[in-house]
Amino acid sequence: MKESVSNKLKKRMEETGADAVIVTPSSNMEYLIGDRMMADERFSALVIPVKGEPFIFANQLYRQEIFTWNIKHQIFWKDGEDVFERFAEFVKERIGVPGTLGVEKNMPAGFLMALEKVFPVTRFLNNERILGELRKIKKKKEIYCMREACRRCSEALREVLGQTRAWIGRTEGEFSDALCRAMEKREISQAGALVCAGENAAMPHYTGRDGIIHANEGLLVDFGGRYHGYWSDMSRTFFFSSEESQDTEFLHAYETVLQAVKQGVSAAKPGKRMEEVDRACRNVIQNAGYGEFFVHRTGHGIGLDNHEEPCAVQGEKSIVEEGMTFSVEPGIYIPGKFGIRIEEQVLISSRGAECLHDFTRKLIIF
Repeated sequence: MKESVSNKLKKRMEETGADAVIVTPSSNMEYLIGDRMMADERFSALVIPVKGEPFIFANQLYRQEIFTWNIKHQIFWKDGEDVFERFAEFVKERIGVPGTLGVEKNMPAGFLMALEKVFPVTRFLNNERILGELRKIKKKKEIYCMREACRRCSEALREVLGQTRAWIGRTEGEFSDALCRAMEKREISQAGALVCAGENAAMPHYTGRDGIIHANEGLLVDFGGRYHGYWSDMSRTFFFSSEESQDTEFLHAYETVLQAVKQGVSAAKPGKRMEEVDRACRNVIQNAGYGEFFVHRTGHGIGLDNHEEPCAVQGEKSIVEEGMTFSVEPGIYIPGKFGIRIEEQVLISSRGAECLHDFTRKLIIF
């Protein structure tokens, strides 16, 4: 673990009263040491005490893999052993009985219940309160990787859309597969796409694949993937039109979402609160009469995880700071008709928000 990260982490641990953090396989482990083993039903963890050196506690399955990691102290257990009793004994030998331990928010419930049993007087704290503060401000390398991820994903979308009206009559799954292949060709890993045709787009997280792309309907595409570990997340909405048809309701709703995303990006400035970004988007949609159809938060942090803290949502008092990266993605979803979302991934600088995707927000009508 880099000294700069270690010092910041231990300072944050002191501020929150944590005697140690337990980091199971996760993006937090990757952030801290650059590696993580596979997450499975066996308990494995990186443990970082507020005083003393970190150590890895893992099943012997991972011995050869972990041996190459830059962690000096490595302890391994075998299948059949009482792993949590052994873990508790080792922790108590090194740091005593901990008053407070940080744990991962996505740790399996079975792990947490077992830890509560072997540490009956210990308070458990969500690691997001500790590591979230470190991760929200991105370093140069992280920003570079996200810029590349966004650029490559935008290129992939342009390639797929080059077929224009040839998509009419084909399925959402065919479009999704073509887009994922185009991203993978550009070294994007974990490529994925939600492709939502017509009224299916009224479900913000629709995951179907069998819907048919029709003329005179919209197509919402929410897609992305990782470049060297860092995510791109982008949404655009299109319209496939016949020459004699113009859906004025769709066009009006699209223009409303477009103005909302512009206002949200403009509000994303250092010193503002994240809830103000949400409010800027929500006010536009509310004033246009679509308030009940904007059913989710305005945005979320992005980095090693596709969804990170803090979020742009009502009640979120976190301050927008230079180096933060998050989404601004207002939407309108009218059941039985259509859904529209425009999602920008922004980087905060002293000048405000820079959009990392260069793909046009203007409605493309095929």
